[in-house]
Amino acid sequence: MADVQATTEQPVAPGDVSPRGFDAQVMLLTWVAFAVAAIVLAKLLWRPLLAALEAREGEIRDSLAHAEQARKAAADADAAAAQTLAAAEQKARAQADAQAAAARAHVAEMETAAREALAVRRQAAEEALADEREATLKKLGEQAGGEIAHALETLLPGMLTEAQRQAYQDRIAAAVNFR
Repeated sequence: MADVQATTEQPVAPGDVSPRGFDAQVMLLTWVAFAVAAIVLAKLLWRPLLAALEAREGEIRDSLAHAEQARKAAADADAAAAQTLAAAEQKARAQADAQAAAARAHVAEMETAAREALAVRRQAAEEALADEREATLKKLGEQAGGEIAHALETLLPGMLTEAQRQAYQDRIAAAVNFR
């Protein structure tokens, strides 16, 4: 403890930077150095730093503005694409409807043509049937007349001449009507 007291009793000399003493000159020089450093840094560093920050802030604002414009352009493009798609769908539906209507009309035409062809065939078949019926009836009349003439000849042998027999056969064929 004697050493501690001895050191506290010693006087402090000017310029002495000991922890026990306070030197106004050192303090003044520290403040001057701080002020010079602050002025130099303000002139050399602060202004360029602020300019760089302002430039970066401007770039960010421009980027945000461009991003907003791009977002609006994308929304407009989406809307235009939706309109184009809707128009294409509507056009496709109209074309499909037109093709379906054309197909229905074609089917109707084919049905009409088929009915007309069927009617022509039916008419031809009915005419052929009528002709065949007439021919068959004529043939049956001739056969009936021949059978009757043959029966008469069998009943009356030798009494009819060939001319009488043929005339009789023709009269019977004309008189026999199978309708």
